[in-house]
Amino acid sequence: MYVIANAASQGSSGGRAAIAGNATGILGHTVLAALGLSALIAYSDDVFSTVQLLGGLYLMFLAVRTVHAPSILRRTETDAEPVSPCPWIIYHQGIVMNLLNPKVAFLMVALLPQFITPADSPVYIQIAILGSLHAAIATIVLSILAALTLRAAPYLYESPRLERIFRYASGTVIFTLGARTALGI
Repeated sequence: MYVIANAASQGSSGGRAAIAGNATGILGHTVLAALGLSALIAYSDDVFSTVQLLGGLYLMFLAVRTVHAPSILRRTETDAEPVSPCPWIIYHQGIVMNLLNPKVAFLMVALLPQFITPADSPVYIQIAILGSLHAAIATIVLSILAALTLRAAPYLYESPRLERIFRYASGTVIFTLGARTALGI
């Protein structure tokens, strides 16, 4: 939803920044897994709960920003260029959102060991390869979603009412996911 919302409201640069932030967050989790910290997050109830709460609150913050974000396609008479957040901001928000998602850490701990053979090569190299592959696949899937969103966005933004509905629907979904994450549901 974060990628879709940014691609729709901020155009291709917003979509690319959100995708890059997501991929960087996955690579961050890969480093955490290689260092053994993902196991700590996954198996320590206190650490998992703290990260889960912070991640949920951050998602709710992003949901509010999504609802109030200016559209790149909507201009006022005084705007020469559309007003939009810097792609670096979207990128950094994507990283933080992904790093504060304890479910990604749990995925790394639950999934990666099945594909690691310590006798073949150092474990950290295998984790780095698998984490990079995960980031690459996520980037491809999210790029397709962003491209579809960009093709649909002009139709969506022909009507200020449709645009408002989309922003509120996106914000509601992101907020709901954040609330569920924060509450551990």
